[in-house]
Amino acid sequence: MYYTPERSEQEICLVQKKYEPQFELKTESVFAQCNGYLGVRAAGGFPSLDGKRGMFVAGFFHRAYKEEVTELVNGPDAFGFRLKIDGEEIGPDRTDMPEYERRFNIHTGELTIKERFCLKSGSRIKVTERRFASVENPHLLVQKVKISMETGKIVKGELLSGIDAQQTNSGVSHFCKVDCRVYERRFIHVQGYLEKDALSVLAVCQSVDGQKSVPVFTLARRGILGSYQFEIEENGCWEFEKYIYVQKQSDQVPLDQQKEYLKECKSAGYESVLDKHKNVMRSRWKKAAIQIQGASLEEEAAIAFAQYHLMGMMPWNNSKSSVAAKGLTGEGYKGHVFWDTELFILPFFQYVFPEQARNLLDYRYRGLEGARAKAREYGYQGAMYPWEAASSGEEETPLYAALNIHTGKATKVWSGIKEHHVTADIVYAIWQYYSMTDDEIFMNQHGYEMIFEAAAFWVSRAVWDEDRDAWVIRDVIGPDEYTEHVDNNAYTNYMAHYCVSLAVKLTDKVEQEQPELCHRLQIGEKKKQWMQFVEKLYLPQLNQEQILPQDDTFLSKKCLPNIEKYRTSQIKQSVLKDYSRDEVVDMQVLKQADTVMLLNLFPQMFSPQTVKKNVLFYESRTIHDSSLSYCAHAQACAAIGESEIAWKFFQKCMVIDLDENPNDSEDGIHAASMGGIWTCVVFGFAGLSFADGALHLNPKLPKHWTQMDFYVRIRGRGIHIRIRAKELWLKTENAKGEPLQVQVGDQKFILKEQLHVEYAKGEEKVT
Repeated sequence: MYYTPERSEQEICLVQKKYEPQFELKTESVFAQCNGYLGVRAAGGFPSLDGKRGMFVAGFFHRAYKEEVTELVNGPDAFGFRLKIDGEEIGPDRTDMPEYERRFNIHTGELTIKERFCLKSGSRIKVTERRFASVENPHLLVQKVKISMETGKIVKGELLSGIDAQQTNSGVSHFCKVDCRVYERRFIHVQGYLEKDALSVLAVCQSVDGQKSVPVFTLARRGILGSYQFEIEENGCWEFEKYIYVQKQSDQVPLDQQKEYLKECKSAGYESVLDKHKNVMRSRWKKAAIQIQGASLEEEAAIAFAQYHLMGMMPWNNSKSSVAAKGLTGEGYKGHVFWDTELFILPFFQYVFPEQARNLLDYRYRGLEGARAKAREYGYQGAMYPWEAASSGEEETPLYAALNIHTGKATKVWSGIKEHHVTADIVYAIWQYYSMTDDEIFMNQHGYEMIFEAAAFWVSRAVWDEDRDAWVIRDVIGPDEYTEHVDNNAYTNYMAHYCVSLAVKLTDKVEQEQPELCHRLQIGEKKKQWMQFVEKLYLPQLNQEQILPQDDTFLSKKCLPNIEKYRTSQIKQSVLKDYSRDEVVDMQVLKQADTVMLLNLFPQMFSPQTVKKNVLFYESRTIHDSSLSYCAHAQACAAIGESEIAWKFFQKCMVIDLDENPNDSEDGIHAASMGGIWTCVVFGFAGLSFADGALHLNPKLPKHWTQMDFYVRIRGRGIHIRIRAKELWLKTENAKGEPLQVQVGDQKFILKEQLHVEYAKGEEKVT
């Protein structure tokens, strides 16, 4: 782990203890402050030659030009400042700085940056910047800057702070117009306009040491700057606070109301506003926290870090947006939503905050018309969900990306055209959510329609193979994006079978309860065809070596020579610097887990021995160029009791964003791997799952973990679970409703209020 974890009472901080420009972009992502509505990269207040400022508001998408793709707009910067002392401008890249520390509190989300500067005059100062994104009011950002004299004094100090709307998405400017205003000689306001939307940033500042200097405001191009004058005696200090209100046009909070709110914050002060934020964070952590006895501080920090970002990337109060591949921490993947959300991120919310899990699925329903349009465009029926989604539900995947190393031509991105499993992944998530929540309202309003439209797509997508006497699915890309244009990808075929089987199972029920929906979707006419599809879809089978073929041709290809070179490289996708994508496609080499993902979703499909063989076989051919890969392998190994192998994968999974590779995470954290860390711990090591109306627990804790405590919510019941090597406890928060069936190993129990299960020579006994 590159960052140093430090514990303070019940809170853990990650600390960067020296100024290292090569890590600037990475740390800005990792230490970002996010509250679900917005996220701000952890760039320091001072200008930086190596950083990339960013503020991203959930759902604030725009396409700048016809040739560009829709992307999450990098909004105005309100945290940056410049400092001048007695004619000298101060900053890490221009002033002698003997000490530097950037500290991120995982449990509160507060960022603290401390810098000590030696000035040309011989004076020495300490600058401390603190800031956070409020969860008590997700529109609010708060910053505090303290300048302390250690030697000498300041006769003429000037802090320049404002709102800068010149920020771009890698050079692309999105705002077609920017208005800048000053109100009452204290509020500064910048509003950036898109063709159909706008973003407002309102700020008020104050000096908290009693100095009455009146700020001087200057209008800049696409921004406004305030000059705040101060002086400091020897051993004295000066403090500056800034309160910022951010909202999209659709939020419609009147400007006068925003002003009054900021006045209240200003009167209360930084610490008081921070306390309100902390109270809400504590209530969330009370449910989200996983406490592990025996774990190292590094392990605790990595797991808590994942949960902080999971909570920080969730749009808590609406379903108009979802969770992007980089959360709200950077420009990576244009802020688009992938299948990662349903299979890696949604489970955390499904088990801990189920109302938010429903928001993520409601977002997919909002995109149903776009999915139908995509299916029609490609000549299919039903709904074909986009590989990359933004706000409209339409396909947002760019058509071209990297260069072919031999021809120099742009390589076509086939994922948006051929990676169809996302449609089944969404259906899988819908049924997992419903099975655990009994949310019939959601199913009646949205869920059944999405399942039926997905089934219609899959049946129209398959073609008949006379030789096999079966339906087959040709020319697809599975989860492994290094294997393009293959037939009968095992993951895709099994997921399509699951999707259509589920639709068949539900038709009778929905025909009785929602005849209008069935009539509109012509379910009666499709049901027989769906049943034939389920009966005759080709499903790849184990070969003589008990290996499940990833697709029709994978096992016949040659292996990639010197694969370890690419597995250990700090540069992702370095294999494409030596081979063209076409050459990679023709080898047994995987970017990420593919068949292993299938084994995770359907853990009872094969025996533990078969799962182990397949995990080891495919892992030896996997470069792990995707952050989703290590967690998938760790979870699969943990589920079958291969704890040592699982732990090796989990160690790598935990530090995807926290390791010593400065070239990773520059454009945002790996959101899905944050969810993958949680699923490894809860699904893998705790052995938790919910199926057939029962909570299943089959713990396989790592040897050095002596106890694990965590919380889940199932069918309206909050359940606290404690696991030890030879026993476990379950205690319900509220015992209302039907008792819950619990299965531990092969034994079945009933949970009413409390349950205690002891293991004795492989047999379970209950108290």
